[in-house]
Amino acid sequence: MKQILKNIVIFIILFILFLYKDLFYLIPLKLLKIDYNSLNYNQETLLSILASCILIIIIVIIYRKYLKEKLIDYKNNFSKYFDLGIKYWFIGICGMAFFNVTISLFSPVHEANNEVLVQEMLEKAPILCFISATFIAAFVEEMLFRKSFGDIFKNKKLMVVASGLFFGLLHVIFSLQTPWDLLYILPYGTLGASFAYTLYKEDNIFIPMTFHMLHNGMLTLFSILIMVIK
Repeated sequence: MKQILKNIVIFIILFILFLYKDLFYLIPLKLLKIDYNSLNYNQETLLSILASCILIIIIVIIYRKYLKEKLIDYKNNFSKYFDLGIKYWFIGICGMAFFNVTISLFSPVHEANNEVLVQEMLEKAPILCFISATFIAAFVEEMLFRKSFGDIFKNKKLMVVASGLFFGLLHVIFSLQTPWDLLYILPYGTLGASFAYTLYKEDNIFIPMTFHMLHNGMLTLFSILIMVIK
């Protein structure tokens, strides 16, 4: 019970830092009397990346023993873990595609508003957004939504479902415009649950982290190529 309470406290702290990580650079800017509104979009994005890096350092310090142990395990069992990861990544992508098509056919909302915002950011700062989405976001989200959040649950099957729903909700709630947007919890949640299942199967965060990075990287790179072609 004490361990569960400890895990809850760690998750709450990390989640608050995740929500308010921009304070890592807004406070110094305020102290230095630099007007945030005077910065261009690339400067804003770079500061956001630096803030996320501070959060990553905090996460690594908290989970350093776990990460070291699981990295060694991941290297020793790479072939096995890669096969598992790619299998459930494919299942997650199929689930996402199914729900995205269904939602677009039967609701007035044809695209997740989160995706619209991502496309707008890519147009303004493609390279920085690629780095942020592919490496930083994937690492932070896996450590937060899978590892830290997952440690709260004794029932790991329940963890898979809860992690997926939480992952989906967090990708929708901050860009919510209409109640219809909540439907996009399903496609995001399906992918999140597929990542969580690999953690449930092998208890190694580097499996979902690898395929989360691949997923974000491929989608972001594809979007950038489409912009270049246009």
